Amino acid sequence: MYKKMVVLLDGSELAEVVFHYAQELSGRMHIDVELLHVCRPQDAEQVPMRRAYMEHMAAVLCEKAEEIRRKYATEEGLEQCILARANVVVGNPAQEILEYVAENNIDLIMMSTRGSTGVGDWDIGSIANKVIHASEVPIWLVPVELREEIIDDTLPTKDLVVPLSGSKMSEAAVVHAAAIVRQRGGQTSSELVLLHVYDPGIVLTRAALDDAERRRAEMKAYLEGVAKPLRDEGIAVRTEVLTGEPAEAVITYLKIHPAQLLAMATRGHQRLGRAIFGSTTESVIHLVKKTPLLLVSAAD
Repeated sequence: MYKKMVVLLDGSELAEVVFHYAQELSGRMHIDVELLHVCRPQDAEQVPMRRAYMEHMAAVLCEKAEEIRRKYATEEGLEQCILARANVVVGNPAQEILEYVAENNIDLIMMSTRGSTGVGDWDIGSIANKVIHASEVPIWLVPVELREEIIDDTLPTKDLVVPLSGSKMSEAAVVHAAAIVRQRGGQTSSELVLLHVYDPGIVLTRAALDDAERRRAEMKAYLEGVAKPLRDEGIAVRTEVLTGEPAEAVITYLKIHPAQLLAMATRGHQRLGRAIFGSTTESVIHLVKKTPLLLVSAAD
């Protein structure tokens, strides 16, 4: 599904977390990479120096990703080399990123949740926030506290967690998560975890307790229904129904059960291209600290 991703780098140590993760992911999933750096107009005289840095990083990524690819590639895929190139553009960061994606057949954006100084340029409240809400392609967010085991792909279990609300829109994330499992092939024992969090509120009566149990049973049946065609295809799927406030329950689950990836769907885009996030997705974006987060539009 994913053929070419753009990886956003600003030269900071925090953004380098994305770089190391990207070379591992590129090699295992055989994804070509475009490294992109956006230089503000007031720093345009530094473009040659920054371009040299980016070209060096592209060469390093290509070499490392190729080592990983050849280690895990099937015989028929050994001749399909990974391509990586560097690009430096000048202008408004969010605008330049979105234009670059649109003009270069990019189908995935990878970026850190913070970068530069760690509190400004790539903070979720500024450039990253604009890109997240306006992007027409999925975004793979990498937290700066990303677990080393995820970068090295050494977690004991390779879970991809997909929270579902029960709506068709939320199921858009399942399509992408399943595609990632297929793209990784048989090299790892990945398992999809379809998750629903039921918030019963304050339960004071027997009738309310019975209703809560009925709703949990209904959601378990719903999750099993979503899981069935995936299992029929040979993908390992586990279903979980949790109780509590949705965003907090998802984060707590990830702390207890570290996962390779958390995939969630937005509600699509408004007329002007701004993604519409549900309250749970918006909260999780700000709360997740150690697990990569894939955001996809329900319109994709």
